[in-house]
Amino acid sequence: MSTLLFALMRENPLPGLAAASLNAIVALCLVALSLLLGITIAMIAWAHTLATGQNSAVRLDRRAVA
Repeated sequence: MSTLLFALMRENPLPGLAAASLNAIVALCLVALSLLLGITIAMIAWAHTLATGQNSAVRLDRRAVA
């Protein structure tokens, strides 16, 4: 398939430009999907923390300064 595109690109650059723009669109869709999944996982973890009532922060003992 790519050899056909390379052969066509010598005569007409439009198929190569179309393939490049399609690759860019697919890449942007994958980035958007990964961001959406990351936000969804963070919201599920936040809701789980609220539901269980556990505090995820680490608390240190206070020390008296002399």
